[in-house]
Amino acid sequence: MILTIPVLLHQLFFVLVLYVASRFGKTALNIATVLCLLWTATHLFLVPLAVLQTIVILGSHAVFRRRFRNTPPGLSS
Repeated sequence: MILTIPVLLHQLFFVLVLYVASRFGKTALNIATVLCLLWTATHLFLVPLAVLQTIVILGSHAVFRRRFRNTPPGLSS
């Protein structure tokens, strides 16, 4: 089974990286997302783990990006 504690902690690390990047703005979030996806593509060779990690990264990006859509222009906090 691929959902072991170390694998889940690794996924949590990527969520944390994207959360911290989202606190610096939309551009930082986009750059962090691309870098995380590049790391996944170059370092994971087991397809189910790569798919899991890609879903986690893109899902986290979608959730944290929503924060920028809900704030009126000029009020990014």
